[in-house]
Amino acid sequence: MNPLRYLPFVKRGLVRRGPPLHLTLFVTGACNARCRHCFHWEEVAAGVPGPSVDDVRKLADSAARMGPLLWVSFGGGEPFLRKDLPELASAFGRHGLRHLAIPTNGLVEKQQHDIAEAMVTGNPDTYVSVSVSFDGPPDIHDSIRQVPGGHARSMASVRAYREQAAGRRNMGVGINLTVTSENQHVLAEHLEELVLELRPDNVTVNLARGTAMERHLLDVDVDRYLEVVATKQRLMEEGALPYFDFPFAKLATARDRMMYRHVADVARGAPRRHLPCTAGSLSAVVFEDGEVHPCEILGRSLGNLADVDWDLGRLWDAPAADALRDEIRDTKCTCTWECAQADNVLFHPRNWAKLALATAGASRAGTPPPGPAARP
Repeated sequence: MNPLRYLPFVKRGLVRRGPPLHLTLFVTGACNARCRHCFHWEEVAAGVPGPSVDDVRKLADSAARMGPLLWVSFGGGEPFLRKDLPELASAFGRHGLRHLAIPTNGLVEKQQHDIAEAMVTGNPDTYVSVSVSFDGPPDIHDSIRQVPGGHARSMASVRAYREQAAGRRNMGVGINLTVTSENQHVLAEHLEELVLELRPDNVTVNLARGTAMERHLLDVDVDRYLEVVATKQRLMEEGALPYFDFPFAKLATARDRMMYRHVADVARGAPRRHLPCTAGSLSAVVFEDGEVHPCEILGRSLGNLADVDWDLGRLWDAPAADALRDEIRDTKCTCTWECAQADNVLFHPRNWAKLALATAGASRAGTPPPGPAARP
């Protein structure tokens, strides 16, 4: 993958006004699990359908008219329940999308691998990362996700994805972990077990957030969260966890190390400094019904794409969107959503010297600095 394709995004650290670089699209509310910590559980319970292929193509075309996208993530529900997922991927891939990230529970069996194959081969210039979620050892995982035998099935999915990705330069395989009050005492140890057995390219660690089906799962000890992060960092330093293989991967690991530290500070209610939030400026979330939000947490809308024929630009450049961006800036809005905080770290000029030093140090050492592979 050509590093020069990333140059158009550099200026956005200095110029906030412009198109989104990072888009999260909820492609379906349908799911074959009922995770008790899921922040999106009401839509999942209702099985809210996602946008049509035609609507997604209109969205992708409008985003391309605004400027290139760095990263798109397909959320849900379970994305691989949509057999037309390759068509959704190509809607963005044909416009030069750099990264497509797809989190999955790994429970769709053969269909998910056929779909992944079509996405990877159909979009050779897009780095496709598929990450399977785990919530602890089998008994805890299966209890949280309410799928008996789910842990073993997800393990088998990772192994199959690893075989599928072998020798491909535009496919990576990761695992996702969400720290909750129910798994926090065992998740660091289980993370090491998963990495040593499955050998993923990357691990994403998330702190449970939002409005869970069972709210007590959000009561996480931040020190336990940091134990999971520290275990991941150690495994990276030891070379057991390599990170995704795409341009500027070392920069991404340096970014994520800073991001984790900031998320922990925010969770404790005592951030060392405020990072201006880029949600609604550099990123947007599109829910199944076309409602556009700056992020997954705030609960505020820029409008509905269904009202503007799925033309994102018409909502993005509207006075209501500018007013919401001003509000996010003026109220110093902050949260523990890792995706937003990763953007905030990377696109804040105040961090660039530290990021450059950490990246250079990693290059000299030949080992990436510790950090997660949040959606690339």
